[in-house]
Amino acid sequence: MAMEYASSTSRLCCWLAALVLLSCCPSPTAAAPGGRKLLEISLAQQFVVPQTHLRAIHGLRPLKWSSDLADQAARWAGGFTRDCAAPSTSGVNVFRGVGDVGRTWQPSDAVAAWAEQASHFDFGAGACAIGNMCAQFEQLMWRMSTQVGCATVQCASGETLMTCHYWPRGNIMGQRPF
Repeated sequence: MAMEYASSTSRLCCWLAALVLLSCCPSPTAAAPGGRKLLEISLAQQFVVPQTHLRAIHGLRPLKWSSDLADQAARWAGGFTRDCAAPSTSGVNVFRGVGDVGRTWQPSDAVAAWAEQASHFDFGAGACAIGNMCAQFEQLMWRMSTQVGCATVQCASGETLMTCHYWPRGNIMGQRPF
C-alpha cells in the first residue's frame, strides 16, 4: 500500500531529512555571475543522501545509485499516472504526496515518511509491531540492499508519486531487515 501524506502529518522526520540534505549540499539555485548555476543537486542525490544518512545511524552500508533501477522505477511509476494508486511490493517503496494544492513534494518528503515508520518497528523482534505498518522503513533499512534507483511522476489527479526500487530486494518473510 502506498503511503499518503497530507500537510497535517508530523513534520519532524521531514525536517530532519531536509536538514541533512541541506547541510550536505549547497542550494541548487545558487548562481554564479552570468546566471550559471554553481551546483545542481541531482534527483539521485536528493534520494540517496538522506537514505544513506538514515542507514548510517543504524550501522548499515550506504546505498549506491543505479541508473538501471531508476529507469525501472520511472517505467513502473509511469503506469500509475492516472490515479497514483501504486502498490508497495517487495523491493519497492512508494510515496504519494496529496493535499496542499500547488505544493511541490520533494524526495526528502518521501524518505522522511518512510523513516517515520521506525516508530512502528519493534527492534527487539526485528519486525513491525503488531497492528502497525512499517514495510517501507524495513526496505529502507534492508541490510542486503546495496543499490537504489528512484523516480518521481505527477499524476493526473495533481498528486505526486515517488518510488524507489532496491536491489537486492528486501522485505523477505522470515528475515530480519538488519
